[in-house]
Amino acid sequence: MRKERIRELDQHIHLTDFQPKSFVNEAPAGGPLVSIYVPIKRTDREDRPGDWDRIEFKDLCKEAYRRLDEGTADYEGIKEKLDFIMTHEDLPLWVDSSQGLAFLVTNQDAYVINMNTAPEACVVVGPQFYLKPLFRDAMFQMSYKLLLLNADFFALLDGDYNGVYYQELPKDVKDYFAQEFADYDGQTTALDYYSLEGHESPYHDHKSRNDVKKEEAEKFFRYVDKAMNDKLVRDNTDPIILVTAPEHEHAFREICTFNNLLPECIKKDPRTLSGTELKDDAVKIIMDKRNKGLAEAAEDYSYKASKDKATDSIPDIGLALVERKVDILFLEEGKGIPGTFDDKTGEVTFDGSKDPVDDKKLDPASPDIAGSFAEACVLEDGKVLVLPADQMPTKTGIAATYRF
Repeated sequence: MRKERIRELDQHIHLTDFQPKSFVNEAPAGGPLVSIYVPIKRTDREDRPGDWDRIEFKDLCKEAYRRLDEGTADYEGIKEKLDFIMTHEDLPLWVDSSQGLAFLVTNQDAYVINMNTAPEACVVVGPQFYLKPLFRDAMFQMSYKLLLLNADFFALLDGDYNGVYYQELPKDVKDYFAQEFADYDGQTTALDYYSLEGHESPYHDHKSRNDVKKEEAEKFFRYVDKAMNDKLVRDNTDPIILVTAPEHEHAFREICTFNNLLPECIKKDPRTLSGTELKDDAVKIIMDKRNKGLAEAAEDYSYKASKDKATDSIPDIGLALVERKVDILFLEEGKGIPGTFDDKTGEVTFDGSKDPVDDKKLDPASPDIAGSFAEACVLEDGKVLVLPADQMPTKTGIAATYRF
């Protein structure tokens, strides 16, 4: 089943979604912060981590302790939590893991975040959490609903990048036509026509079998639409993907009144699809929309740059962040900008290199302007996009569009 936003694994160990503002610039007093990233390589669904994952996590913890020993701050609470995770291999975090896990640990609490993309294995110890891998992973986070629909049956599923999960319906919502319309005109329902092939239909004032099925399907579709509006998705903002046979799509869309139904449809009989097939088809729809949105964002950057409403000047972006003007911040994946950023004045100080953009991957423990920009951006409700080089709107490794 889907995870709640926060699951308590222990009094101070929490399995949670990535909430950027909760982890940016909130270094608690009394100790350093540790960030550990582990790619998950096992392919089966065991009830504990695979050997590689267990050994890799243990090695990263040892490296964290080594770096912590180099400082003077107390880290007993951090060690206690990491040791607990190492010695409890049956924790749900391992069972539910997808492509990777992020561990953000303080002396007070440990937060574990399931990642949809595999991070590079690394450990960072410092005054702030290392969040750049999570900013990129957030672009692959998705939450959607699948409406499985036939002329006589419907179901609602929650979905994400990893799978789909049946949503239990309220007791007063019926999922079969015959349950809701047991006395429909006192006549045979569409359900019964599967056993009436080759027979004349004397029902419904001598209407044809197809006319009756169409009429009953429309009645059921109206019931589904009302149930969705009144009971199931009234305040939900997740996109909804219709899964139905091609002959039912137009009829349902004609009467549909609830929000968030996507124009894209999985045009297959839902009774013929496995959970994996449903997930794969849905993720393709969501990812296609995401990629289209990224292309549109890049085009929008080019247009706004021509109107002085966008820039790839690093000092100008620093000032714009302080003025709360940044709408979208573009960062090139795997590229760091060595230096510091003063989030009070907007001043940017490079590391002395003539070319402020490294050609190699930056040591995550080093001061990084790109990471600091990302943190400042989310605090002012801007959007951070971490893109491959060929999808970036400029060649500088960083760019931004303005709100105004």
